[in-house]
Amino acid sequence: MPSVSSGWRNGCRAIDERHLVRVPRVAVAILIAIVAARPPIGQSDQAFQFIQEFSGFFTSGITVIFVLGLFWKRASEAGASEAGAIAAAVASVLLSCPFRALTPDIAFMDRMALVFVICLALAVIASLLRPAGAEAIRIRTGNVDLETPRVFNVGAIGVELILVALCAT
Repeated sequence: MPSVSSGWRNGCRAIDERHLVRVPRVAVAILIAIVAARPPIGQSDQAFQFIQEFSGFFTSGITVIFVLGLFWKRASEAGASEAGAIAAAVASVLLSCPFRALTPDIAFMDRMALVFVICLALAVIASLLRPAGAEAIRIRTGNVDLETPRVFNVGAIGVELILVALCAT
């Protein structure tokens, strides 16, 4: 006699035991996600707004690390790790929700710009106070050709003009 999970029986497709266990598990996981989603979102109108707010705690510091690492030869690990990463999280928290009573209500993009400037200043100060040692890992870019073809430059300018036109209307 074939097993229950092997196919059709009495005109009905048999459901195997794994499927019978998987469906309630998925349903419970969805219910937990629905219940757990509301408290972190808090006062945000949308989940995307919450994600943007949360990622904003770190993006300014990451941007500072990349900008200094790419464009300033005196940038050091101390400036990147201490000032760039740690200060971004601390400044973002101090300027956001839990401390609204201490700080004025700052718009999201304005807060991001302010945190960027704070982190940039602290990273420069930290890099000047603790310069990179001789053992620092450096990427040599002297032999890299950064010239782009003319057709690329024309296309890039065209795309920028289209974006400006779309944003202006």
